[in-house]
Formats: sequence, C-alpha cells, structure tokens
Amino acid sequence: MQAAIHEAVRSLGFDSFNLAFEKSAKREFMTEPTLTNWSYDDLVAYERDGWSDKDPLLDYAATSTGPLLWQRPGWKSRNEMGYYEYLKFNGIFGGLTIPLQGDSEKLGALTLLSFGDRPHDPDVLHAASIIAMVAKSRAAAIGLMSGQASGGGIKVRSLSTLQREILKWVANGKSNTEIALIVGQSKRSVDYHVIEILKKLEVGSRAQAAAIYGSL
Repeated sequence: MQAAIHEAVRSLGFDSFNLAFEKSAKREFMTEPTLTNWSYDDLVAYERDGWSDKDPLLDYAATSTGPLLWQRPGWKSRNEMGYYEYLKFNGIFGGLTIPLQGDSEKLGALTLLSFGDRPHDPDVLHAASIIAMVAKSRAAAIGLMSGQASGGGIKVRSLSTLQREILKWVANGKSNTEIALIVGQSKRSVDYHVIEILKKLEVGSRAQAAAIYGSL
C-alpha cells in the first residue's frame, strides 16, 4: 500500500508523502503517521527541533478544511521566515496539504512535498484528494486506523516508528548490518528491534514479517 501511494504521489509531481488519520493531536501527524515515506531520522529531527509546535503547515492541516497548494516563497511573503528557512535547508520547493477531519473530532491530513523546482497544476488537488480517500478506506480495512481491527495491519500499527522503518528495510532485503547504517543505530539495537518486530507480528522469520509489510 505504501509503495502504491508513493507511486501515485510521484505521478502528480511530488516526491514525499505523509498520511495521518484519526489522530487526537496535530503532533501525532509526525510522531505517529499512519503511512509515510519520511525516514525515521527525518521524523526524529522534525520533533527534536520543535517543529511540531511551530510548523504553520501543521497548524493549517489541523485547523482548516480546504486544500492548500503552496510554493516555498509563499511562506516568506507570509512572514514565516523560520519555516521558509527550514524548507530551504531541506531542499523543499513546494507541496500540497489536504486536511482530513475524522470522526469524533479526530484529526487527519495528507501532506505531499516536492524536492524539485516545478509548478503544479491546480488539477492535482482533485487527484490528491482521491488518493487520500482511497488510502483512508484501505487503511481502515487493514487495521491501520483502529485498534478494533485484526490481522497484519493492526500488528504493524503496534510497532514503534523506528521499528516500522526497520521493517521496511527488512522487506527490502537489507541485512541488520545494512539497516543499522541506514537508520543510524547500532547493529545490536537493530538486532533487538528485529526480534521485537517478529514478536509483535507473531511470526517466526524475517520473510514472514516482510510478507506482512508487503501486504499493506
């Protein structure tokens, strides 16, 4: 599912996506995203640098209802110089955010980012909204949104952000030594987390864990 969303997002001219559904607070968009292709290191750095408390786009996602298609210079003109510099430092040229309000006052949003200096046709708003709705339906069906669901989806949901990142690389055929280098952890730490992943997914091998990840 993650690979399919990434491919759909790329077809619209974007490079990165973050999907969050049924969250109680805006901070959870980044600390516990439902589906994302942000790396573990990027998510940790975002939180460590305090952007959950000062990101104007995160505020927009949590409080607005309509989509926002934006380019980096727009934040400068809004007197959001700190965010403008953050985008510039990370090579982000533009993006699209679609708020996705859930049931019982829960929050959600789809945010797409572009690392290339290219304009986006306003028609992408409709296409991205469809991607978000389909992803939300699929996430609910496989248990990524509710603890009431069963199967592999809810088991993956029980993993920490780091463990999900490790599982992704396990599914891509990387060894623990390679994963340690990718995620910036010691091999001993990765060895431990792989054992925990297998326990949480209730499987006996890396291949079975990879199969569960591949089914999402």
